Amino acid sequence: MLCESWVAVRENQGPPLNTSSFWERVHQEFCIRRGDVIRPKHALHSRFQMIHIECMRFEAVLNNVDNDNGELNEDDIIQVGLLQYFNFYEYDFGHFEAWEIIFNF
Repeated sequence: MLCESWVAVRENQGPPLNTSSFWERVHQEFCIRRGDVIRPKHALHSRFQMIHIECMRFEAVLNNVDNDNGELNEDDIIQVGLLQYFNFYEYDFGHFEAWEIIFNF
């Protein structure tokens, strides 16, 4: 829900916003989607930063998957990327749905 809120604001922000204004709008969007106010704006921002870093790492791993011969389809590349991520970072990539939302908008 947080990543969906981030994308919604990012897609519809109009003129560039400063960081505080952007996260205020993300917080508002998150509260609308969730139906309540559970987390403060700064907590959402901190959580998103952690998720975004992991997603960027996974994206970098995917970009380095060797598919020069074109034999791998998208699902195969993702599976190889997940394995390579685990081998490199020594833990599973736990934000796949967030990655799909952030990098496919």
